[in-house]
Amino acid sequence: MIKNYFKIALRGFAKHKLTFFINLFGLSLGLWAAILIGLWVSSELSTNKDIPQVARVYQMMEHQSYGADIFTFNSTPGVLAESMKETLAEVELASTYTWMENLLFVQGDKRIKLEGLYAMPDFLKIYDYGVIQGDLNSMLTENNHVVLSESGAISLFGRTDVVGEGVEIKGGTDSDNFIVQGVVKDFPSSSSMKFDYVLPYSLFFAENDWLEDWGNNGPRTVIRLRDGVDGEAFSASIENYILERNEESNVRLFAYPIADYYLHGSWKDGQLIEGRIKNVKLFAMIGIFVLIIACINFMNLSTAKSQKRAKEVGVRKVAGADKGSLVMQFMSESLLITFFSAILAVLLVEATLPIFNNLTGKVMSVPYGSGFFWLELLAIILFTGVVAGSYPAFYLSATKVVSVFRSFTKSGKGVVMARKGLVLFQFILATILIVSTLVVYQQISFAMNQDLGYSKDQLIQIPLEGKLLESFDVFKAELEKNENIESVSRSSFGFLGRNSNTGGVSWEGKDPENAALFEVIRVDYDFIKTSGMELIKGRAFDRRNGADSTSGAILNETAYELMQKDHEGSEFFRLWEDERAITGVVKNFHFESFRQNVAPAILLLDPDNTWQGYVKVNTSNIQETIAYMESTAANLNPEFPFEYSFMDENYARLYQEDVRLRDLAQYFSILTILISCLGLLGLSAHIAEQKTKEIGIRKVLGASTFSILHVINKEFIMIVFLSIVIGSGLAFWVMQDWLDGYQYKIKFEWWFIPLAALTIMGVALITVTFQSLKAAHSNPVKAIKSE
Repeated sequence: MIKNYFKIALRGFAKHKLTFFINLFGLSLGLWAAILIGLWVSSELSTNKDIPQVARVYQMMEHQSYGADIFTFNSTPGVLAESMKETLAEVELASTYTWMENLLFVQGDKRIKLEGLYAMPDFLKIYDYGVIQGDLNSMLTENNHVVLSESGAISLFGRTDVVGEGVEIKGGTDSDNFIVQGVVKDFPSSSSMKFDYVLPYSLFFAENDWLEDWGNNGPRTVIRLRDGVDGEAFSASIENYILERNEESNVRLFAYPIADYYLHGSWKDGQLIEGRIKNVKLFAMIGIFVLIIACINFMNLSTAKSQKRAKEVGVRKVAGADKGSLVMQFMSESLLITFFSAILAVLLVEATLPIFNNLTGKVMSVPYGSGFFWLELLAIILFTGVVAGSYPAFYLSATKVVSVFRSFTKSGKGVVMARKGLVLFQFILATILIVSTLVVYQQISFAMNQDLGYSKDQLIQIPLEGKLLESFDVFKAELEKNENIESVSRSSFGFLGRNSNTGGVSWEGKDPENAALFEVIRVDYDFIKTSGMELIKGRAFDRRNGADSTSGAILNETAYELMQKDHEGSEFFRLWEDERAITGVVKNFHFESFRQNVAPAILLLDPDNTWQGYVKVNTSNIQETIAYMESTAANLNPEFPFEYSFMDENYARLYQEDVRLRDLAQYFSILTILISCLGLLGLSAHIAEQKTKEIGIRKVLGASTFSILHVINKEFIMIVFLSIVIGSGLAFWVMQDWLDGYQYKIKFEWWFIPLAALTIMGVALITVTFQSLKAAHSNPVKAIKSE
């Protein structure tokens, strides 16, 4: 019986080639989108889930209060991990670790930069993905030892059996010579933590005495609780842990599950808000919608072709077929075409996955060796086949024999309305996606092109290492000999987020409610000029004024207005224990994304504590200028490779997630329109075929091509127009909520909706008109003679 069903299905596909092609191609595109998005969603949901004993691993977090504002950070005191392990019986393992650093590794003739961090011994026990060589219990216990990842060892030595080998490390510590103590397996792609090397935290701690102060925060801390400890109860019990050790602390400590941190770890005003999970939900819905739209096409075309199959159903019923067997027949056709579509979809996934990986910034592959993947794919095929085939199957199987042999000529009113409703739903989704893409595109463009308060164009950032750090003035003097270099300076500041901040700022008459977290930026002379900041009051730091380096400061507008609010006319404030004179005020400059308000900032003249060089160049011969900079750096600093980046490219990283959101929404909105128009193409072909005699008679009576186009197009224009009205309203509501996440944002412009409407209406008209013109130019004699 099943074999017979499939034989009939294959004959039907051969007979109705256009319908078969549209269904095959439409379902393939829907399944392709669903598989790609499914791979991405699966990758996001699995991030950090395979850490050993993950349910017991927690990231230590802080809520810091400044007046009415609460900031949440993963930065902690440098002594937190050691103290917690000593004093809290619930803590089994604890490690403080630093931010990532690129250091120069020298082994023989090989000199390469590797990325890694400093960490305590428990770090590798918490993240124990496996050891290739060495003893895990002895790793990171000696200051002259280094642990390499598998890829780090291969990059440096070309092999992994390297325990006991010597290596020079430059740029991070006073000590240069290290011994490889162990090689660990690379962390899996599902981990948000990646490194090439790990150095002992004790070495970093010994060289940074500020880490001993409970009032200073910087490194991160991760812990593993003992088996059976309630994480929520533990987190609540340590709220005042730092306050008990520092009476002046404004910190509430808490522990957050590492398994949830990547997707859910976002806070605003001390409250947990949706983080990356919001985008995961969004694109999961887009994948489902695209697949549903493809299924809708299948339903519409199958029910539209019901007249062609009505007599077949009637004959089968007369021959004794019951409703169940007919449903099975049509469902088998649906499942068969879905199976063919799935094969084509997998081929499309393989062809496009490298592009999709580049777009999402991930390294994903189709897990053919996973039984779970094949079960998922089978479930998708069955779901798609059943959803796409259910309505046509039950509709056609319910056809009455009497109506068939009385010249069944048209679908029932309910069927036609259902078909129109499905088309309406398709184009509502298309409208939402197009309007949303326009809004996201405009907001990202606004952020990229807005006046930032500094000039990122032709501003080059250079990490200062070795002799460039020690002899920066010599490097600067050499660079300024080049006529294409306008200015050179340096800073501790990267313009890409908070780096060093404090609440230890006071001024005369300060209102406790005006407490704020100030960004402290250490700079050299000419930094204002080089960065293109606008001085609106006072002066820049001056070499002729020696007091600038000890008692001067430049504020941004936010910091200055905050102080003036409490004591208008004041020109002095205290930073920690030192009194500072306000020598100048610069226009606000953005160093966080437009989601945040500009924070108060203080610029201090402190060249000895800077590590980023900045070079402002003109647009003439940029490549020659960079080559000159490289040769100058090589002469002064031959040990280190010359590295540089353009600040406009660095700034774009602040919006990397939003740019990916924009690009993905753009591509999937195009895909949605394409699939929807495939359905319109099939339906318009069906209607043109259905009205063959009517069109022939109209032509004989002198009807124009335009009037014939109107006969066919009117079936769809009102549906598409209505979908634009409904979809635009929904898109406005959705995108207003999205824009509320930005402090500096565009307005929802009136022209977003007409542009989306013109795009959708234009594509829909072109699609329908193609079939309409074909019908309008057909031979009327043949049309009238045809049945």
